[in-house]
Amino acid sequence: MNTDLTKAQNDYAIFLPALSGFYATFVGKQRREDYVDPARIPYPNMESINWLNKKEGMFNYHWTLYSAGHAELDINKDAPKELMVRERDRENSWLLGDSGGFQIATGVLKMDWANAKDPNDPARMI
Repeated sequence: MNTDLTKAQNDYAIFLPALSGFYATFVGKQRREDYVDPARIPYPNMESINWLNKKEGMFNYHWTLYSAGHAELDINKDAPKELMVRERDRENSWLLGDSGGFQIATGVLKMDWANAKDPNDPARMI
């Protein structure tokens, strides 16, 4: 059963569920390998918990928040953990990128601010 939660939630503010890096990793890596033991996967496969997958997900929700603090910032790098985000159906999903400010402020996302020439260059990350 695929429930479209976007249509069900239409008479008040839009809720953006935050997609964690762990969650995206489980969905994405399972596309390439048996990252999760098949005996532990919910009905019928890992894509069933991918709310951005309108065809295979148990439910669909159009809106999502994703933090730069969890993301692989080099978009040219093959990153199976990013497949839930990178290979989503853009006609049926909308993603807001969060700045990752909390990860920067707490030191989890380390940046070489002193030597940053281009603020968009992922190489400035330590």
